Amino acid sequence: MKDLQLVLFVLGAIAIIAVLVHGFWSIRKQQPKSMKQSPMAGFYKDQAKRRDSEGFDADGIGQVRVRKPGEVEETVIKPVLKTNLSQKPHSGTTKLTDTPLQDSLRQPGPHKTEPEHVEPKVVQPAQQSLFVGDDVKPAPTASTSMNTPKKIFNPSTSTAKLESYTGKPVAARPEPIKPPIQPAAPKVDVKAEVEEVKAEVEVKSTLKADAPVNEPVEPTDVLVLHIFAKAGEQIQGAELLPSLLSLNFKFGDMDIFHRHIDNAGTGKVLFSLANMLKPGIFDPDNMEQFVTQGVVLFMTLPGYGDPLMNFTIMLNSAYQIAEDLGAELLDGQRQPWSDATKKDYLRRLNAA
Repeated sequence: MKDLQLVLFVLGAIAIIAVLVHGFWSIRKQQPKSMKQSPMAGFYKDQAKRRDSEGFDADGIGQVRVRKPGEVEETVIKPVLKTNLSQKPHSGTTKLTDTPLQDSLRQPGPHKTEPEHVEPKVVQPAQQSLFVGDDVKPAPTASTSMNTPKKIFNPSTSTAKLESYTGKPVAARPEPIKPPIQPAAPKVDVKAEVEEVKAEVEVKSTLKADAPVNEPVEPTDVLVLHIFAKAGEQIQGAELLPSLLSLNFKFGDMDIFHRHIDNAGTGKVLFSLANMLKPGIFDPDNMEQFVTQGVVLFMTLPGYGDPLMNFTIMLNSAYQIAEDLGAELLDGQRQPWSDATKKDYLRRLNAA
């Protein structure tokens, strides 16, 4: 048993050592090689030894040098300015020669650099108008002043000369537009208008005074219809109110409902509806708790408009309410409504 433990211990130690060795080897393999271990290190050292005192190698290639911006301007820009100033001014017109190009190439001689011809910049009309009143002239550049002829512009030239110089017509200055003269408004005689208005008011007042005044007439008769609940039943306010609103009744004076000439509830009253029980009024805020044995519809004679038409509307409304509530329609004496009672009511309407 002890020998087995020893063997396992040795095998475990060997496995741990193998894992560590493999890990170090893989890490070293992944690291980049340094310059000392690079095969090109010796090549760069040999190239450095072969450079001369000025820093150029056998092929004439020197080391890379970094120069400041000031050094570049001194070495490049200054020689260009010197060559431009040393050149002779070039005339504005070029002469054409008959010498062919091949002859000029065959002739030996020192090579001369011909100055490049720079086309003169044409000043726009908007820019020229700025110099008409100013005597300050722009400073000529080194390239354009030597190659282009100077054009002298005289500020005292006329408009026609300016048009010929620029090649574009100068727009004429718009003349100020004078506002149109409005005709004077005619004078209104205020006093005359006031007098006319006063005269119209006086005429209207006299017409109203002469017109007969419709004084309220005392009623001579009252037509009454009763809607009575059936035996053992009562009329519920929650059912009565929707029926009245559908028939265009409106709650109003004396705390009862009225039917007006207008369906919106305005105008003269045609007939009214009251509670059969005393005091005969309604409480619209508590109609759900309201109960009664019956209601009464009444219309006074004479009334507004056609009495026969008004009674027809009242009779139809009574029929509809009785049907909605399941009640009975009675006459003024609380008797069942009949044809004989209807004829009696028509006679009373004609007598009124």
